[in-house]
Amino acid sequence: MHSSIEEFIGTYPNCCESNRVVKENGKRFEIESSESFTKIKIDNCVIVSHETEKCDYGIHRISNDDFYFIELKGKGIQKGYDQLVTTINYFQQHLVNIPKNKRIGIIVSSKVPGGTDVNNLKQDFAKKYGKILEIKNKDLRCPPK
Repeated sequence: MHSSIEEFIGTYPNCCESNRVVKENGKRFEIESSESFTKIKIDNCVIVSHETEKCDYGIHRISNDDFYFIELKGKGIQKGYDQLVTTINYFQQHLVNIPKNKRIGIIVSSKVPGGTDVNNLKQDFAKKYGKILEIKNKDLRCPPK
């Protein structure tokens, strides 16, 4: 278990780069800011186990230690949500403690259903796992949360 996000990042130099954009299979997430961020490849780099569900990437906001857990999903918002939650729990138990008020969940999907399901996931995330969950179709670009 690492004592800080910086120490954790230092342990995985091959999984990290200075970046605030993730894209994969037509999905994209970008933090619109001139601040410094570190992008971390979680799936198949930090967490290599095929038995463990995990999200695709993390992005660390260096100025205040906010941490974005990011899943780029083909479809299945619920599956993406489960991957975020599993990754957060894995980080808390094995890698580094990130306070709840510093965790941001991001799901960028090929298709986002309307209605109460998405709102329920956002409320559940804010109540149990982090400060905010954003779910968007194909392309999400936003200022730091």
